[in-house]
Amino acid sequence: MRRWWLIPFLLALGGCNHLIFHPEKGHYPIPEDLGIERQTHFFRTSDDRLLHGWFIPALEKAQPEQAKGTVFFLHGNAQNISTHLRAVWWLPHYGYNVFLFDYRGFGHSQGEPSLAGLHRDVPAALDYLFSELPIDPDRVVIYGQSLGASLGVTAAPRSDHFNQVRAVMLEGAFTSYRQVAREALGNWWLTWALQWPLSYTISDQFRPIDHIGAISPIPLLIIQGADDRVIAAHHSQDLFTAAREPKQRWVVEQAGHNNALAGETARQKFLDYLSGITEKPQQK
Repeated sequence: MRRWWLIPFLLALGGCNHLIFHPEKGHYPIPEDLGIERQTHFFRTSDDRLLHGWFIPALEKAQPEQAKGTVFFLHGNAQNISTHLRAVWWLPHYGYNVFLFDYRGFGHSQGEPSLAGLHRDVPAALDYLFSELPIDPDRVVIYGQSLGASLGVTAAPRSDHFNQVRAVMLEGAFTSYRQVAREALGNWWLTWALQWPLSYTISDQFRPIDHIGAISPIPLLIIQGADDRVIAAHHSQDLFTAAREPKQRWVVEQAGHNNALAGETARQKFLDYLSGITEKPQQK
């Protein structure tokens, strides 16, 4: 006898964490596979979890401090930094350092993922970047995708160094964890009727739309793939409306979820934006 009817009850018992976190421990590609070098780093969070990250220095620079800038990258909700590396591996070729790390429970980082835990992980990583890595602290930007974009809104500002960040760039961000879970449940016939009750098992304490206005006066860039079928376009529009100046929103044609910068034209526009931000004198 098939027991498909048990699935909604199992979902209810386990809550909706499976809709948010899909970590993997094993690494796939590594920076050396893409012709770039890495430095492996470990650091601890305020609740003593040991997290793992990679620092990738800009190519053709004698020292990382001489890079055009440093991109602090926050990845999405699945797998680990090895699979998300392709989102940023190209930046060192254009003179930018990249620092990316795994949230607790992802890759080689300790612990189990939770929204509250990730809100400890991100500020710990940003603090580590500013205090321990050989960078120019006046040329740091944040770039997050999907879950990482939303953490860039709600978690990164918890760092004591957030006011030194030159820009926050979000791709595939969503307005609310509960809302995006509800929309995911509504896309499956078996859970359609349960989308409201199951979505309430997720805390909305960290709704990005409630916090995005506080990023100002740091420049904000919101990037949306026109063909994104994972996060609906209304999320980026609603976030843009709630944000304060200075802000921009780009809609990239023929781009899906987390691949808006895959094309050469979009990458060049992104590089132009970065150089405009990092070459401008830091406002004290």
